[in-house]
Amino acid sequence: MEKLKKVIYHAYKNASGFKKRLDDACISPGDIQTLKDLEKIPVLKKDRLPELQSADQPFGGFAAVKPNEMERIFMSPGPIYDPQTTGKDFWRFSEALKKAGFGEGDIVQNTFSYHLSPAGFMFDSALRELGATVIPAGTGNRELQIQIMKDVRVTGYVGTPSFFNLLLDSIEEKGWKIGNEIAVNKVFFTAEMLTEQMRKRCEDNGISVYEGYGTADCGCIAFEDKQGPGLRITDSAIVQICDPQTGSEVTDGEGEVVVTLFDKSYPLIRFGTGDLSRWVKGNEGKRIAGVLGRVCDGIKVKGMFVREKQLARVLNEAGFPVFQAVVTNEQGQDQIKIFIESEEGLNSELASKIQNVIRVKPILELTASGSIKKDEKKLVDKRNYELKRV
Repeated sequence: MEKLKKVIYHAYKNASGFKKRLDDACISPGDIQTLKDLEKIPVLKKDRLPELQSADQPFGGFAAVKPNEMERIFMSPGPIYDPQTTGKDFWRFSEALKKAGFGEGDIVQNTFSYHLSPAGFMFDSALRELGATVIPAGTGNRELQIQIMKDVRVTGYVGTPSFFNLLLDSIEEKGWKIGNEIAVNKVFFTAEMLTEQMRKRCEDNGISVYEGYGTADCGCIAFEDKQGPGLRITDSAIVQICDPQTGSEVTDGEGEVVVTLFDKSYPLIRFGTGDLSRWVKGNEGKRIAGVLGRVCDGIKVKGMFVREKQLARVLNEAGFPVFQAVVTNEQGQDQIKIFIESEEGLNSELASKIQNVIRVKPILELTASGSIKKDEKKLVDKRNYELKRV
């Protein structure tokens, strides 16, 4: 509590956005004396960050240091600006990776993007903190990825399960074997749902599988440790499961994952991730059941959040106000198909314009006028995973 109080006082003094939230709620830092008192602080919803940051650029008044004092500044879809204010393991994922067996002697292929979004650097810094050698592979280029994997004798992989599934397909097409030409023996997945089918495919190849949960804003939140069901809450943050409407903690049933960081430079306090989860029965406050859904309109596709407002903006500007985007999972790969009502053809550059905004390549399809009802959602998730429930 003493550490938390110091962060709250510091944020109130140095982060105008946080001060305003407390002032608007008619509370002061001195009102927070226990963990239960955190409920007095209104939840800062992630989906409000684009609006708040736009009004007070670039961080909405929630950073306690100036932009030119930060090491890096990233831009996630939204847009949401994410700071990296210090070096080393800023996002605190080394705790999870160490539990997964990553460390000195490992050569790890990091397939998260190093471009604008923080995921690549997030895991790069955590792996370097553990003494591992990192290959900054980024996304795409399957042929190149498996060639590097073979030539350098890569021992570990971090990235999405769907991309590793594609790499396994390519490895099999080459006739290479895990344990012979390919030395990978451990993987750490995040940013996407991990199916039991994918887990089994890895384990059948002698590859140990761990998964984690985090966000670009909060870093590591929870991770698999093989010592109990679900995901273990990180030691480096306060995690609550709260009623999405009231912000009050819930001990039974689903609620929003709300995170408080002990970071004075970017003091996110009572930050609502928008993800739904619940405590594992008998492990309340210690283990969550993974991500069970979303509170708001953001849907994660290939590790990136896609929002209806983003799609509507770019399609309206292009002259196509009537559309519906449908997210599916085809053979382990997320896919977003956008059905567009138009009497004319589609501009050949439209798909690229949409991809520049949402960071995911869409499939565009013309549909007959009147086929999309006005009251239908413009962004629909039709994925149906076979999940292991805990």
